[in-house]
Amino acid sequence: MSKKTALLILILTSILLGSWLTYYFSDKEVIKRQLNGLAAQLSKEGQETSIQMGLKMAQVKNRLHNPCQVVIPERKYMQPLEQDLIIRYLMYYRQRYAQITLTFENISINIQHKGQAMIRAEVHLLRRTQTNQDELLSEVYPLDFSLAKQDKIWEIMQVTLPEAITE
Repeated sequence: MSKKTALLILILTSILLGSWLTYYFSDKEVIKRQLNGLAAQLSKEGQETSIQMGLKMAQVKNRLHNPCQVVIPERKYMQPLEQDLIIRYLMYYRQRYAQITLTFENISINIQHKGQAMIRAEVHLLRRTQTNQDELLSEVYPLDFSLAKQDKIWEIMQVTLPEAITE
């Protein structure tokens, strides 16, 4: 192999690796990975111990700005809530179900300014109640998020939820 060929291969490899790293660490891809991580933390597969739930909720809390604006348009509700209150609500909600599987689909990310993003996604929610173990409810809801980058972590500044997901 000639020096020219080796140099060309090295340059092409460097360009490909650089392109992939730029893509992988782009704001949009980081946000997608963080949303998928959030979905995994909010999901529940069977019985959880208090410690397991606490560890999951600690990860969720780290993704919330303090306070976080919560909007429920159908109720004309718009209120900044402290992280701890949101976590208590999530714990209460999760305890009502034997199984919760949450996935984000059709994610649209709009980076408005450096360090600010608007997210529109569909949340696919599978739920099985504690009382009816045979029935698995499948629902899809639209969600809107406003994110801000704080210390390399995209925090949820505002979330707009449909009323049905809060009941």
